Amino acid sequence: MKKDTVPPHKSQTRGNQAQAPAKQAPTRAPAKPPTKVAQQSKPAPKVLSSMVSTTSHQTSSIPSVPSVKGLTMKMPKQKGSAVNIQKRLKKKSPWFTSIEDPLHGADAKIPDETGVETGTIQVVQRTTCTASSSGTCGLRVITPFINNVASAGIALLGNNYQVLSPTVTATTITWGQTTDAGVWTAGLGRAFSGADEFAQITNEHRVVSAAIYIQPEPSLSTNQGEIAMWVEPWALLDSPLYTDYLNNYKTAVLPINSNKASVVRWFPLAREDWSFKSFLRTSGTAFSYQDSASTSVPYWNMGFVCNGLSSGTVIRATMVVNYEFIPINNTLNVLGASPSPSDATEVDLVENWVQDLPVGAPISQQLAGSSPDVVSPQHGENDEGTGFGMFFNVVKELTPLALALL
Repeated sequence: MKKDTVPPHKSQTRGNQAQAPAKQAPTRAPAKPPTKVAQQSKPAPKVLSSMVSTTSHQTSSIPSVPSVKGLTMKMPKQKGSAVNIQKRLKKKSPWFTSIEDPLHGADAKIPDETGVETGTIQVVQRTTCTASSSGTCGLRVITPFINNVASAGIALLGNNYQVLSPTVTATTITWGQTTDAGVWTAGLGRAFSGADEFAQITNEHRVVSAAIYIQPEPSLSTNQGEIAMWVEPWALLDSPLYTDYLNNYKTAVLPINSNKASVVRWFPLAREDWSFKSFLRTSGTAFSYQDSASTSVPYWNMGFVCNGLSSGTVIRATMVVNYEFIPINNTLNVLGASPSPSDATEVDLVENWVQDLPVGAPISQQLAGSSPDVVSPQHGENDEGTGFGMFFNVVKELTPLALALL
């Protein structure tokens, strides 16, 4: 009796589910294909299963589209770039080459509009200074010009360079020189070797290039301290403090433990700096500015001061000055006077190049300790006889660059 109480519609429902056609399950049936071509493809359930099975692998089943290279334009190599052009032009200027490295820049002349016959001479003066008990020493060139300016009562041709006192400290900077008797005197200076002979054959002279090459000689256990290298062409700095030289205009500082030599250079700041000057023939005790109407010695100050060194450390210095001069005689044919080059383009270029030239810079020991040498004295050597000098070289360098831009 209980079995008969089961509602008959449940069994009918199971039977209906088993025999139900596909249209009673619209949610599971695939969408009706729009065309007959699509109807002749795989059955709907298989299409559905294929879609489901490939859903998680769509990335791998879709073929990648090959990359298409766009149009490329090959630009000409910058063989004539501004930097490379400047480097090549600098190498073609004997005057600038001499300013960069005066020790190996002898025989160069300033290619200005003077056009007179001039000779060249190089002065190389080597000396040493020793660090005081407080670790300070220094040397400066107060003027490279031949002169009679010396301390009162001192029978010397003139002051060219000075060293610091042997008892100097960082707060008592005092310049002077020891006499032949071994007595150090403040304000005293020494003349370059050969200045007497030079004065006998010339009156008007000018500086083509100049520098001081510095070689510290510390021991391995006392490799300490620093070098401040400076140039001051306007006036002599009269200060008792090392910090004033350390912070002077364009001062360069090099630590001793870098174990490198260094150079401090002179270079012209104005065209008046390379005008011919006469040395002072009468006695004097002070420096003053020189113009075309006077015979006094112009201000000129270049040197280095070391501080923090171990006591007794030796600093070797090589002072180099290259002169161009108008001779007053030709005794024993020691002069090879020739017309001074005239090249306004080279003068203009050098005026711009020296603005970026560092006053002081580290160099190799091999360069600082090498022997003097000459630079090629031919200005505008690649002008092929046109007489245009550096102007021809500039045009030759700029022409390929201009053609590449057309």
